[in-house]
Amino acid sequence: MKKLFIFLLFLIPVISCSTTFILKDKVSIEKVLVQKEKIDSTENLAESFLLKNSLSEKILVIENLKVKDIISSTNVDYDFCVISEFQTDKGPIEIYIYTKNIRRISQLKKGESVINVKGAFSRFFSMLDNYYTKIEITNSIIDIKTNN
Repeated sequence: MKKLFIFLLFLIPVISCSTTFILKDKVSIEKVLVQKEKIDSTENLAESFLLKNSLSEKILVIENLKVKDIISSTNVDYDFCVISEFQTDKGPIEIYIYTKNIRRISQLKKGESVINVKGAFSRFFSMLDNYYTKIEITNSIIDIKTNN
């Protein structure tokens, strides 16, 4: 009985973390950008709010990102942030990737590592620079493809 109890104690956190990605719909970066155009073009604030909320309920999947930088996090829930770029027709997008897996981040090499990312879409934001937009991804799983 004790062995079963201990097994369940280890199994419950694993199941709860993985079900987040199983139960939510996955979305590509291209579909996120289509939603951004709809958000930017709408004049109705309520519609814009609903469009943003529908994105936040999805898991964003991006492949073949080159690690541009690793910085201290400005998000209070995370220690570090991995920054990457994605090129689109509208211009480059800077992607801020947050994960609790510090061990995985420690294996990344700035300017060399190529990663696949799966995480919760958090928000769009912009600054006065040459990027079309910036995207924040939280609760991410980072898979290292190459680590030259």
